[in-house]
Amino acid sequence: MNEVADNRLHVIIMCKAPVTGRVKTRLTPPYSADEAAAIYRAMAETVIKRTSGMFPDVRIASDDISHPFFRQFELNMIDQGEGDLGDRMTRLMQQAFNDGAGSVLFLGTDSPHMPESRLVEAAERLNDYDVVVGPVEDGGYDLIGMNRPCPELFENIPWSTELVLQQTVQQAEVASISLTLLDMGYDLDGPESLRRAAPIWNAPVSLPEKYQKN
Repeated sequence: MNEVADNRLHVIIMCKAPVTGRVKTRLTPPYSADEAAAIYRAMAETVIKRTSGMFPDVRIASDDISHPFFRQFELNMIDQGEGDLGDRMTRLMQQAFNDGAGSVLFLGTDSPHMPESRLVEAAERLNDYDVVVGPVEDGGYDLIGMNRPCPELFENIPWSTELVLQQTVQQAEVASISLTLLDMGYDLDGPESLRRAAPIWNAPVSLPEKYQKN
């Protein structure tokens, strides 16, 4: 496993509590709500364990920090708080810099198939750019990092649309923030992307049989 020995890089994983009926709803159908929640738990576990094995300072930001799922990781838990995604990420970013972070890297849980090299490259690029973004095919991103507070990146963004990346890049240009893009990736959102990720992602638990079907 690649390790990034940067004690001043704070990695924040945005992770919902794996509550049936509230996570991975785009997988239903063909999966049941219970199956979708099981898939989500496996995704989150993969992302959290991989990231915490690579970086010395990893925190989980959740909508329910008391959920039993998170006890296995023994990592710092942060309450995401209220507001839209931009409001929450802005607060978490500022809190991390207030806590002494030299840079901050946000991850979601939709890319358990992400290669470690993508995370390493993201961390390294923060030595040369204010912001690094990992674009994905649906118009969003699977990671975003910054080496200084950049609240502009989270303002007036049409979250959960195909315009997230485009608007983020525009916001950076307007604010004279140097931004670099990684190679294009993809999120695991629906059944097709789940099958696409299957040969790459070694799930930590036994997933529903339909996971393996073409």
